[in-house]
Amino acid sequence: MPRITSLLVTLILVSFFSSCSSEIEEDPLAFCEKFIEITSPEAPLNNFDFDDPESVSLAVADLTSLTSIPPDSIAEQARTVVNLYKAILETLVSVSPNDRPSALQKFQSDIDQASSSIEALAAYGTNDCGIIFTEDNLVPVAPIPLDLNN
Repeated sequence: MPRITSLLVTLILVSFFSSCSSEIEEDPLAFCEKFIEITSPEAPLNNFDFDDPESVSLAVADLTSLTSIPPDSIAEQARTVVNLYKAILETLVSVSPNDRPSALQKFQSDIDQASSSIEALAAYGTNDCGIIFTEDNLVPVAPIPLDLNN
């Protein structure tokens, strides 16, 4: 089960969007501020429990709050990742704890196909937002202060 949790945390931390609208003005600074906020150790995203559907709903709501502000450069990858993320969460919340490993295994092909999108979002978080992830956990260690003008 720890391996499933680690994989899910990885997917969750880089999967924070569900749609993109071309009518919304792009604001990379607002996006980065929200990204740092939702990946903080206190955020619902880092404190959900599959046995508590409400906690999962809070994590999803937090991620979805970025829906209107992803920069165009990662909007498509974000949609790919969030769609996968939502499908995984909905499935894992709906099955018993003993069935979660096999339920997650059914998503392996989808996870493999989304790997480039997952990597792109993580790279954006690191390179553009200054979030430092540890190698085995995508929880930020210490965000760099935001100043996209430098």
